[in-house]
Amino acid sequence: MSQQRRDDTPRDWRRRRGRDRLGDGTGQTGAETEAPALEEQSRTLFSFIEPAFDFVAIFYAPILIAGVIGLVTGAVLLVFVESLRLYGGIVLGIGGALALLVAVSYFSQVIAAFFGRTGRYGVNTVVMTAAFVGLVVLANYVGFENHFRIDTTATNQFSLAERSRDLLDGLDRPINIIAYYPDEIPDIEMLTRRGKVETMLGEFGKRSNNINYRFIDPQKEADLARSQGVTAYETLTVAAVGTDIIDRVQPTDSVYSRLEQDLYTALLVATETERKKVYFLAGHGERDINGTEEDGYQQIRDGLEVDNYQVELLVWPPTEEEVSVPDDAALLVIAGPTGELPQAHANALHAYMTGHNPDGEPRREGARVIFLAEPDTHDTFRAFLAFWGVIAADGYIRDTQGSQPNAPRTLRVGIYNPQAPAEIVAPRGQPLNVAFMPGAAALEPIIEESPARVPVPIAATTQAAYLIDDIERVDPIDGDPQGVYFPAIYLDIAAPVGVAAPTVRPPDNEIAGMAVFGDSDFITNRNVERGSSAALFLNTANYLMGDYSLVSIRDREFVYREWNLDANEFNFVRFSTWLLLPGLMGIMAVAVWWVRR
Repeated sequence: MSQQRRDDTPRDWRRRRGRDRLGDGTGQTGAETEAPALEEQSRTLFSFIEPAFDFVAIFYAPILIAGVIGLVTGAVLLVFVESLRLYGGIVLGIGGALALLVAVSYFSQVIAAFFGRTGRYGVNTVVMTAAFVGLVVLANYVGFENHFRIDTTATNQFSLAERSRDLLDGLDRPINIIAYYPDEIPDIEMLTRRGKVETMLGEFGKRSNNINYRFIDPQKEADLARSQGVTAYETLTVAAVGTDIIDRVQPTDSVYSRLEQDLYTALLVATETERKKVYFLAGHGERDINGTEEDGYQQIRDGLEVDNYQVELLVWPPTEEEVSVPDDAALLVIAGPTGELPQAHANALHAYMTGHNPDGEPRREGARVIFLAEPDTHDTFRAFLAFWGVIAADGYIRDTQGSQPNAPRTLRVGIYNPQAPAEIVAPRGQPLNVAFMPGAAALEPIIEESPARVPVPIAATTQAAYLIDDIERVDPIDGDPQGVYFPAIYLDIAAPVGVAAPTVRPPDNEIAGMAVFGDSDFITNRNVERGSSAALFLNTANYLMGDYSLVSIRDREFVYREWNLDANEFNFVRFSTWLLLPGLMGIMAVAVWWVRR
C-alpha cells in the first residue's frame, strides 16, 4: 500500500504539498508519516517564495503576456530608437524576467513541452527557423562585403564605359564633385537631368571610393558657389583634393547626353592626367605664341598653361594642301593673320566648322574657334568669316567717349553685353573691368530670315563711336559712319550663311562655337596685363572649351521594353497566377497531411 502511495505521488512539489495537506483520510499527511524532518525543512526553505509562486500560478497568463510585450517593445526600442536604447534595454530585461518567472513556475510543463512529442517538433521547427535566418544573415553579410552588380537593361544604361572604369580604378586621390541644383526643381526637364546626374555620380561613387559627391543649392551656399566660379544652376564642379584645379561641367543638351564623357574629361583635368589642347594656327602671318617681344604672345600662352591647357602650334605651310585640324583640338586660335588663306586651307577650316575632317569623316566634337581680326585682315580670311556669319568692316573704331584720351586709336572696351555668357563677361559674379584694344575693327553679324547662327555681342561701344577707314586719321569727319559698334561677338553656328536652319537639333559635332574679336593686339605682351584684357580672352577660351570632352563615350539610350501578349496569353498568365500556384500549394498540403495522418 505504501508502495502504491509512492507511485501515485505527484512529481510537482506544489501539487504534492497540496495533496499532503489533504491527507489520506487517517488524519495524517503522507509527508508527516514518511518524513517529518524533511517536511519541516521544506517549509523553512520555501516559506518565503511559495506565496510568490502561488501568485504566478494564478496570474500566469497576464504575466506571460506582459513579458512578451516587454520583450518585443524593448527589442524595438533597442534596435530602432537610438535615443531610447537605455530604456529599451530596461524594458527588455523586465520582459525577460517575467517570462523566465512563468517558465520557472511551470518548469515541468515547459520541460514536457520541449521534450514531449509535440515539443520535439516545436524545437525542431525553432532550430530550423534559426538556421535559416542565420544562413540568410550570413549570405547578406557576405554579399555586402563582396558585392557584384549586374546591369540587366537592354542598352546597359547603368554600366560605365570601359575607359571610365579604368580611370576610376586608377584614381590615387580623393575627388570632390559638387552638383549645384536648386532644392525646389522648377520644371520636369531639370528634374530629369538631376536624376540622371544623381544616377551617374552614384555609379562613379560605387566604382571608386575616391569619388565624393553632394548636391548644393547655390543660393543657400552662395559663397561656396562664387568661390568655384558657379554663376548658374545645373553646374557640376570637379576638384581633386590637394590641387587648385576646378573643372566645371554643364548640360550639353536637354537630356544631358554627354554627361559621362564630360565627367571623364573633368576627372582628367582635375587630376592633371590629361590636358585639353589649344592650337594656334601658323603659316599665314599669325602672331607668334613663343614671342617674348612686345607684340608676341608668350604671356597669354603662359596664362593658358596656368589654366591647365596644353598649347601647341599648328603650322600650315602656304604650299601644303593636305592639312587638317587635329582630332584632339579643344580650341583653334587664329591670331591676327596678315597673309592670304589658300583655298585648301580654307576648305580644311570649313570642314572643321561643319564638324568633319577634310575626308568627310565626322569629328568627335564640334569646332571651337577664336578669331582675332584686324582692320587690315586679308580678304580671304574676311571671306571665311563672312561665310560663317560675321563681317569685319574696313577701318577702325574711334569712340569719342570710350577711346583712351591719350591714345585715341585705342578703344576702351568696358560696355559688356548682359546677355552675353556670364562665364565670359562676369566670371564668378564679378563683371570684367576695361580691356584695351588698339585699332579695333568693327564686327557685324549677318542676319537672315531663318538663321542657322545665334550671334551674341560680347561688348559694344557708346553711341559716339565712328568708323574711320584711314588709320592715319584720329578725328572723325563728315561721312564717317557713326553708331554703336561691336568689337567682340560670340556665335553658336549650325550652318553657314545661305543654308536654312535645321528643323531638328544637329549632332553635337556639327554645332560650332566661334568668338571673333576685332583686335589681336589686346593680348600681346605689351597689353595683356592692362585692365581685363587677359581675362576677356581667357574667359572666352574657358567658355568655348567648357563642354569639350577628351573622349567620346556613347550615351546609353533608355529603352522601354514591353511584354506584348495576345488575349489568350494574357488570360493564361492571369489565371495561372490566380489559380495554378495556389492550387499546387493546396495539393501539396493535402498530400503532406495524408502521409502524416
